[in-house]
This record gives sequence, C-alpha cells and structure tokens, in this order.
Amino acid sequence: MTSRARQADTDADVELRACLNAVPPESFTMIAGAGSGKTTSLIKALAAIIEMHSEKLRLHRQQVACITYTEVAAGEIWADVGNNPLVHVATIHSFMWSLAKGFQSDIREWVANRIEEKLAELREAAENFGPRVQQKTRDKNQKDIARYEKQRDTISRVRSFRYSTGSDYPSGILGHDDIIKMVPALLSERPLFRTLLAQRYPFLFVDESQDTMEHVVAALKAVDQQMGATFCLGFFGDPMQRIYPTGIGAINVEVGWRNITKPENFRCPSTVLAVANLIRRDGDGLVQTRGRMKDRNGVLESVTGNAHLFVLPADERRYERLAQIRSWAARHTGDNAWIEGRDASSVKLLVIAHRMAATRLQFGDLYAALNDKAPEAFKSGLLDASAWPVRPFMSFVVPVVQAARDGKEFEVMQLFRSESPLLARENLKGINVAERLEKVNAVTQRLVEMMAENSNATTAQVLRLLYEEGVLRLDPRILSYLNLPAGADAAPKENPPEDEDDGEELSKEIAAMESFLSCRASQFWGYRTYVTEQSPFSTQQGIKGAEFERVLVVLDDDEGTHTQFSYDKLFGLKPLSDRDQANIRDGKETAVERTRRLFYVCCTRALQDLVVVLFTANVAPAKGKLSALGLFAPEALHDLAALDGL
Repeated sequence: MTSRARQADTDADVELRACLNAVPPESFTMIAGAGSGKTTSLIKALAAIIEMHSEKLRLHRQQVACITYTEVAAGEIWADVGNNPLVHVATIHSFMWSLAKGFQSDIREWVANRIEEKLAELREAAENFGPRVQQKTRDKNQKDIARYEKQRDTISRVRSFRYSTGSDYPSGILGHDDIIKMVPALLSERPLFRTLLAQRYPFLFVDESQDTMEHVVAALKAVDQQMGATFCLGFFGDPMQRIYPTGIGAINVEVGWRNITKPENFRCPSTVLAVANLIRRDGDGLVQTRGRMKDRNGVLESVTGNAHLFVLPADERRYERLAQIRSWAARHTGDNAWIEGRDASSVKLLVIAHRMAATRLQFGDLYAALNDKAPEAFKSGLLDASAWPVRPFMSFVVPVVQAARDGKEFEVMQLFRSESPLLARENLKGINVAERLEKVNAVTQRLVEMMAENSNATTAQVLRLLYEEGVLRLDPRILSYLNLPAGADAAPKENPPEDEDDGEELSKEIAAMESFLSCRASQFWGYRTYVTEQSPFSTQQGIKGAEFERVLVVLDDDEGTHTQFSYDKLFGLKPLSDRDQANIRDGKETAVERTRRLFYVCCTRALQDLVVVLFTANVAPAKGKLSALGLFAPEALHDLAALDGL
C-alpha cells in the first residue's frame, strides 16, 4: 500500500470503515468537496476491505471492484493499492464490458433491438420533418435508414461481438455508447445478471459518482436492492463538481444506507477557501474547513495565499490585459513565475471555451468547425478529444507522424501493429511481408508530408488516404460524410435536446462535418498541444481533480458558445432567459446552477494564488454587482485602474 492508505484518518474515514466492518457491511454515499482527499478515502476503504475481508474474498474467489472514469485514474488507484489481486480497478466502460462479454446471445439480441430502435427513430424523424429541413438532411436520413436495414439482415451472421471505441455492428464491434446503454439495461432487466455481478464483486465502489449516468446508478442500485446483505455499494463524489449534463449529480440515499460527508479541504489556501465556500453557499451549502497547511519547524500553519478578481472591458485588448494581469500578480505576490513567457507551466489559464487557446495555438478553424453552431456532442468532445471526427488523428495520425519525424521507426511500427489492419497478424498470412512493410513506409512518408505545418492538405484528404490505403478502420460516420462505401453507417442523434426543432441537430452535424473536412490537417498539432496540456491553457470543464500553484480564470461569455454556462447570469449581470424561467418552474436546473458548479471547480484548483478576470460589456455596474455578492474581499476587487502603468 502507498502512503495514502496510511495517512491519518478523518472523521469521514472512521465512519466509512465502520460501514465496511458492519455485519453485514452497509452501502453508502460519501460527499467529499474539492481538495478533501476523496481518492485517499477511497484507497483507505479498499485497504480496509483487504484487511477485514481478504480471507473470505480469497475463499470465494471474489474481488472488490472500483469503477472510475479514465485509464489514468484507474492506473493510479491500482498502484495505490499495491496492485493487489483482490482489487479490480477499471473504467466504467471496461468494467461493464467485462460483465457482459461472455453473454454473446444476449448481446446479439440487444444489438438487433438497438437497430430496430434506430430505424424507428429515423422513420419518426422523417415523418416529422418540417418545411425548414434541408434536402441534404432528408437525404442523409434515407441513407441511414437503408444502412440500418442492411445491418439488420447481417446481424444473425456475426460470429461474436467485441468492444472498441466506435460501433460497427456488421463487423461485430460495439462502441462506448453501446456498452453504457446495453449493460445497465441487462442489469436492470435480468435478476440473474445482478446475481452474477454480486457473486463476483461483493463490494463495488464508484468514483466520481456525480458524473455517473442516472441509468447506470439505477442499475447498480437494483443489484444492491436484490442482493441485500451480500452486496455493499459505495458512491464517492461531490455534486458541486458535476460539470456535464449527463451526470446524475447527488445520489439519493436509500433506506439502510449511510450518508457520509467529508468537509475538509487540504488543497486551498485560506483566501481561496473563503471564496470557494461563498460560491458553494448558494449551491448545496457545504462549508469546507481547514485549508492548506505547511509545516514550519514542526508546527502546522495555515497558508494564506491570494485571491483577486478583475473586472475589465470585453474589447479587442483581452490578450494584452491578461499579460498585464500576470505582471500585476508577479509584482503583488513577489512571485516572478506569474510573468508571461517565463515558463508555460507556471500559470494555468482556465478558459470557458477553446477559442482563446485555439487562436493562440493556431487551430482556430478546427475549433470553429466542431464548436460554433455544432452539435453538443462535438462541442463537449473537443474538451478531451473524444469527438468521433478527431479520433483518427489523435489516436493514430499525429502519433505516427511525430514518431516518424523523431526517427523512431520502432514506435511507428508499434502504432501500425496496434491500430492498423495493414499489420494485423490475421492480415499478414500469405502475403509478401517485405512489400507490406514498404507500403507502410510509403504511407507514413505521405502522412508526414500532408501533416507538415506548411501543408495545405485537408482533413478529408488525410482521411481518404487512410481509407484508400487500408490504413485504419474508420468510424462509419466519417465514411458516410466522405461518401465512401464499406459499411458506412452514420449514427443518428440519440438524445436530442429539448428545444430541438425539425432535425436541427442533424443539420448542425452535417454543417460541422463539412467545415471540419475542409480544415487544414496540420491544425491538429496546435490542438494536440492543447488537449495534452502542454500549453498554459485548459478548459474550465476539463480540469476537475487537478491542482496548480497559480491559477488565472478567464470569465468571458462572449468567448464561448456553450449556452449551458453563463457567468453574466450567475453574477446577475444578465436576466434569465425564458428557458431558464421555464426550467425553474419545472424544477430543472438553469445555466446559473451549472455555472456556479463550474466556477467552484475552477477556483478550487489553486494551491497558492487565484486570479479571476471577468470581461464584460459594462464594467462599472458589473463591479458593483460583484461587490454586493461579496465573493471576494473588497480590497481584492479591481478594475482597469489597477493595471495603469503595466
């Protein structure tokens, strides 16, 4: 076990251990605010189970399961428990697939039903198309219907199904979206499936529970309800840190469960913690305590830090103002690491959208294509490079070209072996291997040329090369937009927004893909720099769990096109929309609640200094509003006058 498992217990840790040691163990939820050491509590809980129940687990060949959301997080937790074979740590998708993969007949039945559902959705959409729907949207709808009808007739001939990133039913491939729909449905509908899960994993923990989809939570609760004393279910999370709309947020506590709260904050200095508590005041009201401490000659002392807010005009001098603010912060704190250009990693700039980063890092066209007037799935997928149009570039093209540029031939071959059908073992039988390797080298060189910074090659041209040379199995949706054959089956929208009208979301997808396919492929270099966090920029939605010494948060509603967030509404600078008012009447959340959570996440990243800048059209009234809100101390509220002379 690592040092985290041996850290001193908080009251929440003691209560959690009591849950796990009870006879029978009790299911629970733990609400742990930012910087509270939630992961430490989770690891201590895993260690406690090993200590208390290892003999029983070994006897019955069982494990304790821990579900998290990224491979990186899973790896960290797995290492923290000493790679103990009694612990199974996995991402939610891989965990769900491990439960279902042995039930091929059930999978086949689900896929067949899913195709029928998609056909019904497409036909209903066609029937409801209004006069404003463009002909290309109607044509795509009919092509999709034809593709799914063809798929329906081939499913019975698929020998087995496997899991990959994107779905291709005729080839027996299920994607991320399929897994997260199918397995919870099997758990919810089939008692035997629930029994098998509990028999394999009598303890199951869910990390980042606020971001877990509601139907996944319902399925796991069904297991708990059926299995009773033989199953212990635990959720670790913080509703105030839910950013994406698909997450459930707060987990309702069931009868017999414990609700554990961990209020400590070990990360933020006292000035920043005060801001965080004031932001959270109008949310769930949890007051976090303690704050960051430093050991000075054997005595723990509170770290004061700095928390400041600038209210500045939203004009064309935004970039210049940010440089001035950094100079001001360096002078005010005596810390020259704030000065721009000294070290790209010394200050983390958190922006609401990619636009500011895209402009600086020269992927503006790529950003605009998949963000401006694009479907919400594309917008959110830009945050972590999960949007299906960008996957071939981020998972294969860019890494291959970079390795080739660096002269790393072995790495190039490894990427082709792991990703490309050209070097798949089953495709090398009976062919001239030397000729195939020569083809791989030629394709690699062509990709290097097309991805050069001065190249005008478009994303469409690169994707066509991948297809024509058989380099990658492209997502069928990409093939449909390139008008290429071989199983193209562009996926229809699955969860249309409430205010969608007459196929509007599909029309957005078509327009976005047209723009994306005309972008220069070389813009992926700047995009990669951004999403791999090699630049000082990060999006506010993408940094939950991270921490930085110096944080500069940029609040600028004009920079983003995400209507789900609005700092002007949060601070009372802009009235609520009709939709917001309707949501309030219907008991639904508004942009205010979503933005409050986002702002809380941003501010609680700071280990030492926090500077927030609000760009707004009317500075004086905005400053007055913010002064009245009292989120920052009066002396920490600044306007343009503070930057005079910088």
